[in-house]
Amino acid sequence: MQHSTRAVRRRPGLLLAAGLVSIGLLAAACGGDDDDDGGADTTAPATTAGGGTDTTTAGGTDTTSAPDTTAAPETPTPGGKLTMGIEAETGSPWRPAEATFAISGHMVAQSVYDPLMRGDDEGKVEPFLAESVEPNADYTVWTIKAREGVSFHDGTPFDGAAIKDNLDRHIASFLTGKVLRDVESVTVTDPMTVEVKMKRPWVPFNTYLAGTIGYMASPAWLAASDADETLKPKPVGTGPFVFKDYKPGESFSATKNPNYWLEGYPLLDEIEFRVYQDALTRKSALEAGDIDLMHTTNGETIAEYRESGQFPMVEITERGETGYTLLHVTQEGSPLTDSRVRCAMAYAYPNQDVIDEVGAGVNQIANGPFSPGQLGNVASNSYPLEPDMDKAKELVESWKADNPGVPLVVDLSTTQDQTNLVIAQIQQQAFKEAGFDDVKISQIEQAKYILTALQGSFQAFQWRNHGGADLDNQYIWWHSSSADPVGQLALNFGRIKDADIDRLLDENRGASDPARKKEIAEEVNEIFATQCYNLWGSYTTWGVPAQENVRGIGVMTMPSGNDAGFGVGIAGTFPVAGLWIQQ
Repeated sequence: MQHSTRAVRRRPGLLLAAGLVSIGLLAAACGGDDDDDGGADTTAPATTAGGGTDTTTAGGTDTTSAPDTTAAPETPTPGGKLTMGIEAETGSPWRPAEATFAISGHMVAQSVYDPLMRGDDEGKVEPFLAESVEPNADYTVWTIKAREGVSFHDGTPFDGAAIKDNLDRHIASFLTGKVLRDVESVTVTDPMTVEVKMKRPWVPFNTYLAGTIGYMASPAWLAASDADETLKPKPVGTGPFVFKDYKPGESFSATKNPNYWLEGYPLLDEIEFRVYQDALTRKSALEAGDIDLMHTTNGETIAEYRESGQFPMVEITERGETGYTLLHVTQEGSPLTDSRVRCAMAYAYPNQDVIDEVGAGVNQIANGPFSPGQLGNVASNSYPLEPDMDKAKELVESWKADNPGVPLVVDLSTTQDQTNLVIAQIQQQAFKEAGFDDVKISQIEQAKYILTALQGSFQAFQWRNHGGADLDNQYIWWHSSSADPVGQLALNFGRIKDADIDRLLDENRGASDPARKKEIAEEVNEIFATQCYNLWGSYTTWGVPAQENVRGIGVMTMPSGNDAGFGVGIAGTFPVAGLWIQQ
């Protein structure tokens, strides 16, 4: 079945597979569980970018809800409370420069925070909370102008000083500071304007402002929470909803912002995000009527709802994350430092079987990090898409011949989601068949999953990441400058140190020629294929099934008059301001 490149409301249907964990710092995202046949929805400070100006395609997916041409448009009914089931809220402390947002965490964050930039339904980023974001001729200076007449929830004015305070905190952050290492200075040039000076040309910088780095928090609240730790879990932004209550690991609720700057929004009186780490438990909550809608990448669930039409469902497809097994490739003493071992795992892994049997055949098999719609995505490369156990055994025997008496042991880490555990067990069996002496499985609580990856305390990790449309989105994930030692927090989780990848990433950052940017991304794709730096699973599809009376999923008109898009900035996300309940 061919899937539309736009998110579509489906009644009847087919199948799908899921994803696992991701972090979203910049413009991409990190999720949390489900079953992306090889990943954990882990998109940490992801950087989704497009081409190089504020009209380039940004992260996530450019899909939007297809219009229903068979019925007259409904008139939204304001009021009411809506409860959304999510896989994780990984966010606290909710201060943008400190938070490790999974994709679901971004859903929560965007209820109270507005980003400076936002993506439209064509997948292009444009000013949102910012009035304008413009580069100079050589992309070494970016000018950001604050939107007039906007205040934070605590009454603090949104202005140039607020933008500078937030960006300065990111620059000083142990987490996001490395993302902004090419920023030389942030200067307030008039009450509503800041200039961001770069150390070198940075063509896609604006796309980072559609993610965590673009979230604007109240400077007054930030200063107060500097002195009072109890205030950190109580975010204050300019967003459509105002913080009400937070129970870590359980729920986050917020009420309507009566003074929201974007006219006509929000429509709900209250929104609650309720955490169900296990995908099937979340599904049961929807069917029991405990929640109004949910966010899922679980293939069985999406396939079932496509087929049964039990719940109206929006699907988010292109420019999303890739589900995969993240490998720590430079850890001292680990067999995964040897490409023979990594490629043996790739040849042994029955990827398509996992997609079909665990993910219900929903997702497309992946041969690299770049999903459909992204630069760098290719129909074929050197990565093995079909299992070849003889080749896997040959590589294992070669390694053992060079390492006599050394047991070949690997630890697979996954979340507490049962579907992800099944994937790990399939991998365990395949790797043992290839000749591994032992393959251990460790299940980690979702709230600790991203921190474990940041610290590098793993060998093989189910993961989901790399949404976007520009290679620069992946700079922080793959450049050796982000490969800090184990125990230190590093966004290059796998601690990849490849001189050719570094060179290509650096060239791409300042490149504006579309043809050359495409070549660079495809070169990087082939390096990943030949070196087997990760075990690619599938390209993620998100499903958002809802009760019959839920409307406005992903629907929001931006200041420009353009429609907001799904996942642009943070893959898999959508704006909540336009949600409403038909009475």
